[in-house]
Amino acid sequence: MIAAGALDAAAHDLAPGPWTPRAACSMTGGVQLDRILDRLPTSRRLSTHELVAEVLREAITSGHLKANDPLPQQEIAAQLEVSHIPVREALRQLQSEGLVTYQPNHGATVTAHTPDEIREIYEIRAILETAAVRRAAPRLTDAALARAEELLKLTERARDDATWGSYDLDFHRLVYDLDSRPRLRELIDGLLRRVDRYWRVHGLMLKHRREFEAEHRKLFAALRARDGDRAAKLLERHLTGAAELLVSALDR
Repeated sequence: MIAAGALDAAAHDLAPGPWTPRAACSMTGGVQLDRILDRLPTSRRLSTHELVAEVLREAITSGHLKANDPLPQQEIAAQLEVSHIPVREALRQLQSEGLVTYQPNHGATVTAHTPDEIREIYEIRAILETAAVRRAAPRLTDAALARAEELLKLTERARDDATWGSYDLDFHRLVYDLDSRPRLRELIDGLLRRVDRYWRVHGLMLKHRREFEAEHRKLFAALRARDGDRAAKLLERHLTGAAELLVSALDR
């Protein structure tokens, strides 16, 4: 729960506490935003609208809020105990990230992408991520490669979509060397957020894990050989295939 009037001064001090359901504030599908807030890390100071945006972003990308679900400002404000102003600012922020759409006579809703839009997102990802991995391949340290292999093993032992997806994201960020390229990381992360939620909502990560894990192993072998061109080709094939799998699943 966000204490009204106190968040701007103490957002970084918020700690998870017991959750008390409120029957009067039920989002679409029974989503309770204060419960999501309790699970968020609080390692950095956030303004009120930033924390509201973080809560909604997590609700959308984790699949608690699905495509076309309404995002009523009054209900969000009531659940998080803030005014309408930070909620409106948060929704505008998420609109700029492609996660929220404003529809005439309907207000804000969770963005729903068409198959062509999903393909376009993956095409842009392929451009950015193949450039990143080609540059990173000769620069990755032995320690980074060892960590990448450890992440592959953790991914292969994962038993749920959220865990699998988290390790997969860490692997890709590591082999792209994104810690040293914050602007590129922001672009890639933003595109990933737009499509990752569909994999989670439809349980597709674990369904296709074997082929993805085999492709990751081939990518890792190319990186270990410091072959940036081969790594880029493998990654482009991986992303193109993932796009078509996702579009096919959503068309059913």
